[in-house]
Parts: sequence; C-alpha cells; structure tokens
Amino acid sequence: MDYIPVPNTVQLELIQSWNGQVVENVLHYVKASPWNADEMEELAEQAKDQWNTSIRTQISDQLSLTEIRVTDLASQTGSVVNYGTGLPITGGQSSPSLPNNVAVVFTKRTALRGRSFRGRIYQPGLIEGSVIGNNVTSSTLTNLRNGWDAMRLLPLTIAVDEGLMVVVSRYADLAPRVTGVATLVTSITTDGVIDSQRRRLPGRGS
Repeated sequence: MDYIPVPNTVQLELIQSWNGQVVENVLHYVKASPWNADEMEELAEQAKDQWNTSIRTQISDQLSLTEIRVTDLASQTGSVVNYGTGLPITGGQSSPSLPNNVAVVFTKRTALRGRSFRGRIYQPGLIEGSVIGNNVTSSTLTNLRNGWDAMRLLPLTIAVDEGLMVVVSRYADLAPRVTGVATLVTSITTDGVIDSQRRRLPGRGS
C-alpha cells in the first residue's frame, strides 16, 4: 500500500513505562510550514514540560514517561526525533495504580463531525483514590482535562508559527486518501466515566 503523506504534520508519541508494560499516548501537530529536526525537538520538550506540570501530578508513581518520539508525516522518509532529555519522569501520586486496562477517555473534538474528525486519548495510571464508583473524581478529571487541553497549542520559540494539535485522517469511507487530512482540535472533552483499554493488559500488546 502506498504511503499516505500528511503535509506539515508530525506525530508525537508519549512513551511510558507502566508496571512492566510499554504504553503510549499518540498526538499529532501541524504548523504552517514544514517541520525541521530542531522544531520537532522543541515540540517534544514543550510536550514533556506540559506533561510534567499537568498530567504527572494526577497519576501513580508506578507510571513513568520514558521517551518522546516525534515523526514527520510529510513523507515516508521524514525525520524522526527520539527525545530523552530530563526523562524518565515518574508520576506524582505515591499510590498504586489501578489495573493497566483502566483508563479515563478524553475526546479530541474538531469543528467537523464524523469519525475522521475526532480522536481519543486514553489516560493511564489512575489511582484508586481518584475514582468513586465508575467515575473519576471531579478534581482529578478537571486537572487532567485542563492538562490535555493545554497541549492543544505548543509554542515554538525557534519557529515563526506554533504546533497546533490536530486529528489526522488517512482514510474516508474505508478508502485511502491521496493525502492525509489534518483538522484542528478545538476542544478536549470527557464524560469522566472509567473505560477499559484491554490491549494494555499484560500479554495483550502495547
């Protein structure tokens, strides 16, 4: 199958170690011009700083952010930056995490409707004290949502533009697009209900 490029867009992977498993949160960012390696490295640094400030404080110390990988999606041979400065960073809650499949889901919303124009973030590392029944407590949920919402825009001091979070679509009606479509994320929402990502269980995959 031919590679489907996404112009001026990079993929950012937040790679984490959690109770012996490797888990990831995958985000995408666009800017007005093509990315270079220095800009990609700064994007990784900005994402690390925001994760450290807003996400880390809400999750178990059994989870650590170990690496950030940024990949240029403009071509099949685009640059890749593996960022590890200041890592690993361990979660800030000194409490065991809930099982690895347990997550709260945040939805990346755009100004358009349809599956091609929204995405999901499965937040790992929740602790028992942050969950009541089937719901995440309001304080934890608000802090996490605000943290992910702050990641919608990551400023680049070495570039004339900014990294803006997008939802990337490479297919429409099950058919591959000639060029991928990147649509700006306008908000991050959640219902606060506990969800399950089974592939994060030991032996199920990363």
